[in-house]
Amino acid sequence: MTAPEEDDPIAIPSGYVTNLFDIAGRVAAVTGAGSGLGRAIAIGYAQAGCEVALLDVNDAGMEETARLIAAEGRSATIHHVDVTRKAEIEAAADAIVARHGRVDILVNSAGTAFRSPAEDYPEEKLDLILDLNLKGLYLCCQVFGKRMLAQGKGSIINIASIGAFIGYPWSSAYVAAKHGVVGATKVMALEWRDRGVRVNGIGPTLMDSPLTKAAATTTSLTADWIKGRMLRPRLGLPRELIGAAIFLASDASELVTGHTIMCDDGYLTA
Repeated sequence: MTAPEEDDPIAIPSGYVTNLFDIAGRVAAVTGAGSGLGRAIAIGYAQAGCEVALLDVNDAGMEETARLIAAEGRSATIHHVDVTRKAEIEAAADAIVARHGRVDILVNSAGTAFRSPAEDYPEEKLDLILDLNLKGLYLCCQVFGKRMLAQGKGSIINIASIGAFIGYPWSSAYVAAKHGVVGATKVMALEWRDRGVRVNGIGPTLMDSPLTKAAATTTSLTADWIKGRMLRPRLGLPRELIGAAIFLASDASELVTGHTIMCDDGYLTA
């Protein structure tokens, strides 16, 4: 005899909610894990029981992230990866799969910013912003996505921005790249859903992170413009993205793909 829920699509199986957000034992790769948002999400996943792989060019930063994870009684592997170089991503993905047998979660958090008026935007900075924020993310989706498709299951989470949906001054290249992140997220979700791989994004508000602080040394015009439109006068904290990252990685979001969850403190509602 079959269980009642197998015959009744409306039935809720006993204990269904118990493990809905459980990602313990899953293997998560996090780019940009040497600082900021990537570090926070990597630590959050470790606390949730994931096997975590750190990817970054910031070796010292990754060592610190690994130390913080070790303080939680967990461990993480470190992979020096320039996400704009596909061969380096391939090598890291191979190493992760060789160690753990699979990769369940990819978080693309590597990125940078530079502020300049559009008419004077330096070409080398344009290349940097588009390469790191968009091309690097795309290549990581491609490389890790192939492995997830081969195993028939996986969740990719791309860090977007409020700048993926609006514009703000002196950030033309960054805003263009983040708009591209949302577009790539939608198309990959469409292509891969029927093969078990979900692709979503998280759109943070202006965050209290090393990236924000570094960009602010160039000019405060962008930050002041964004802050002037906030519903509350405070920056987001990196740890405040962990909940969304766990949701999108877990079975709780099984019907969610192609979307960007805004963690913007209501910014886009104004």
